[in-house]
Amino acid sequence: MRNSFAGKGRQLATFILRLGLGIDLGMHGLMRIPKLGKFADKLVGDFSTTILPEFLVRGFALTLPFVELAVGVLLLIGGRFLLGGAFLGGLVMSALIFGTSLREEWMTLVTQLLHLLAFYVLLRESDR
Repeated sequence: MRNSFAGKGRQLATFILRLGLGIDLGMHGLMRIPKLGKFADKLVGDFSTTILPEFLVRGFALTLPFVELAVGVLLLIGGRFLLGGAFLGGLVMSALIFGTSLREEWMTLVTQLLHLLAFYVLLRESDR
């Protein structure tokens, strides 16, 4: 008789990772949207010493919270939306890693790399 729990650990692990990342990214976006202008102004100030032009930083800042919210929702829904959510999340993290590197905030970069690794795991699991 085959064990009825075979493969359940992997499914539960993927679910927990989706749940945690979905809440994390979704809440980042959700909490920033009501104060979008202040968030954008702060980011523009933070990047004022880098090579990035203000219009590019502001455009990214005004878009990021909506993308974070979308990634969070896609991950929480899961199923056929998991692949798109994990891929988009990985792209967002890559963009954040680029900006964090420009600002030389290496401890923040570690957190972003951990997020990127989690998206990698989700992408690998979506192939199974």
